[in-house]
Amino acid sequence: MPMSKAGIWNKKGFTFLELAVVLLILGVVAILAFPTIRSLSGNDLKLSARHLVRTVYFISDRASATKRVYRLNYDLKQHEYWATVRSGEGEFTPLAAAGLTRTALPRTIRFVDADTLHQGKVTEGEAYTDFYPVGRVDKTTLHLTDEDENVLTLVVNPITGRVKIYDGYREEIGKEA
Repeated sequence: MPMSKAGIWNKKGFTFLELAVVLLILGVVAILAFPTIRSLSGNDLKLSARHLVRTVYFISDRASATKRVYRLNYDLKQHEYWATVRSGEGEFTPLAAAGLTRTALPRTIRFVDADTLHQGKVTEGEAYTDFYPVGRVDKTTLHLTDEDENVLTLVVNPITGRVKIYDGYREEIGKEA
């Protein structure tokens, strides 16, 4: 190897030890980042539940602010949900608001059932929750599951419009024996 002016050997490239240290650091970073990356993929049961809860809150607030009746619809077969608003003729039409388009649950997440005030327990087809101008909401219990059969129960409070999330399958609170 040629010597530099300072008498130090010139190196071209990296030593095996340097490469091993860099690979070790990258491996540790990848292991630490994997759960976050997995959550960002949208296949996380809790992430899907939180998105649905934010939608409930938004529609509840919007019904109070605009003094109109809104509806959150659930398609249990297609595993989708979307918001509608009651028009002057009494028909519900899709809500044209940012972020409230028809939303499909991630491929690995699905609705198990929905227990609503007007329909009772629905296990197939469509169900809905109505939101009223005075701040009231139809009491609703939703069950979401993932491919590993983990289940979350979402219970919409009819007075506050707030949602409580429970691990596991739970019947509507108050109906339990």
